[in-house]
Amino acid sequence: MQLKDVLVMEVPSGALKKVIRNKGINTKLNSTEDMASAIADQDAPTGMELANEFKFAGSTAVNLNIAMKGISPDWHNKDYFKTRLGNKYTPAIFSSGIRPTLDKTPKLISAHDLGTKLVLAFSFLGTPRRYLEDFQIVSRSPQIVEYVIIHFSPFAVEVRAGHEQNKVFRDSVIEIMDIDPNDIVWEKATKLTEEQANDLAQRLQARLRAAKHKMIEGPYATKEVTAHTQIDDLESDEQYKQEFSNQPMKKKTLVFNYRYSFGYEDSISYVITDEGLWIRSKAGEEVISYVLDQIIQIRYPSDVDIDEFLDENYEVLPEEEHENIEEQLAIDI
Repeated sequence: MQLKDVLVMEVPSGALKKVIRNKGINTKLNSTEDMASAIADQDAPTGMELANEFKFAGSTAVNLNIAMKGISPDWHNKDYFKTRLGNKYTPAIFSSGIRPTLDKTPKLISAHDLGTKLVLAFSFLGTPRRYLEDFQIVSRSPQIVEYVIIHFSPFAVEVRAGHEQNKVFRDSVIEIMDIDPNDIVWEKATKLTEEQANDLAQRLQARLRAAKHKMIEGPYATKEVTAHTQIDDLESDEQYKQEFSNQPMKKKTLVFNYRYSFGYEDSISYVITDEGLWIRSKAGEEVISYVLDQIIQIRYPSDVDIDEFLDENYEVLPEEEHENIEEQLAIDI
């Protein structure tokens, strides 16, 4: 895919405008096509940085799975992982990619460096759809690409796909490593309690824009509320607090402001459900890393080194105590 195409398809127009103003690039600001062409033609290195910031991110669910048991120390080394990947799929996996025969099962098609992390691109065929083509109905399955981010300290698999697909992609990574998925014990760090979700909102200075509550009394199983345009934050509205303060939360949509390192400011919308986190806005890597950093500080607030702790303690803990491990870990994602 050409740089211009990536900039048009993946990067918010506001980010394109900010880069053009920062770099003094001469072009119209009312056309995404013109802005993308100008950046690609006049400052390709900056265009590549901008593309890398957004092309693997965007609007996506984020499932951070931390391996608590079953991953040997070798796999905590990024170079080791890359070597094994290159040996298994040829070095082309890191450049032009490969083109396996696709079916419903995700298959690895390329890998990309992302600082201390590694991006794995998986592709598969989606649900068949019927189209009218040349006066005939044809059925085709669209090719879908989803991304998985590998963290190495500690080893974690970040699945950027729907929550219902988390296990499929997580296991696909482990199978690439020639490890039995049943041998791995996972902790899904992005699955938050209501108290943890509230803590995250405070840290992000996020405003509540919509909420779905489980009703503990009355004829309704759930009630969904959306903030009026004149209400900036439902949490500060007295009527909302009186009616729903004691009702368990099933889903909440919040918004916070974020300023990127290159000066672009955006309003980021995200959703918290009982299954985890979903970024609704077309967000970049900086935003996702920032949100995950806050979640890790909430979930694992102590100063214990995770790798050392797991090596020394996890194997000998009785099964009923495994769920309490999260309270003793400090994780650097």
